[in-house]
Amino acid sequence: MTTDSLTSRITALAPTRPHLDPEWSEATLARILRQEHAATAAAPRRRRARRRAAIGLGLAISAVGTTTAVALGGPTEVVSSVIQDFARQPNTTGNGLGELDEPALVARFDTDHGVFAFWVATSSSGKVCYAMSDGVWDGTGTPTKKELEYGCGGVIWSGDGVPPQELTSPEQLGGYFTDSEPLVYGISPWPSATQVRVEAPGVDRTLPVRADSHGYGAALPEAVGVPQVTLTFLDDRGQVLGTKLSVAPVG
Repeated sequence: MTTDSLTSRITALAPTRPHLDPEWSEATLARILRQEHAATAAAPRRRRARRRAAIGLGLAISAVGTTTAVALGGPTEVVSSVIQDFARQPNTTGNGLGELDEPALVARFDTDHGVFAFWVATSSSGKVCYAMSDGVWDGTGTPTKKELEYGCGGVIWSGDGVPPQELTSPEQLGGYFTDSEPLVYGISPWPSATQVRVEAPGVDRTLPVRADSHGYGAALPEAVGVPQVTLTFLDDRGQVLGTKLSVAPVG
């Protein structure tokens, strides 16, 4: 058998290429795109919660819960439970926690993707611990362990040009963040503060300061594109106690 005849027989046995139907192809592509869009829209929106845990806390060892917390009296009890459980785990920043003080709510407010909530707790060892939920817990009932992110101590970043520092005081927590919807929260350095004025170009808002944790916070949708805000803390007579500049982390 010659090479030409062998090639001809192989060619004859090859499957015939199907006729391309442009209308069928366009309809199929449109269906695939609709399915992918629907799957993306149905996916839960999870925010970069760790960037909001402090101005930093990015270097601290923290944890995201993976199991459901037992039913307790309320969010504070769940927060206390997960922090103490974290402290019992080997090789975490919660080791040597000592006696944990009752956690206090720093801020809780609605954002464009759900409820933002943040708690802080101190301890007999001097460690500062926190727990937070950024759009995962719906704000009703009691959060589960898997709906919280939490940690203790560690090293925090306080802004460009500022050396990293140990988390030793609740007032170091919080800040101004623009990684998604702009928001601000934190703990007043002045215990007698009852309100804080948040100012920037296009932003002029006065927020209440909690009496228990001295915390404050709110979403700032009007602050899109604003790199920093000035916080002015006032007492119950409207007297200025002090100010601080909060710069949004970049990256």
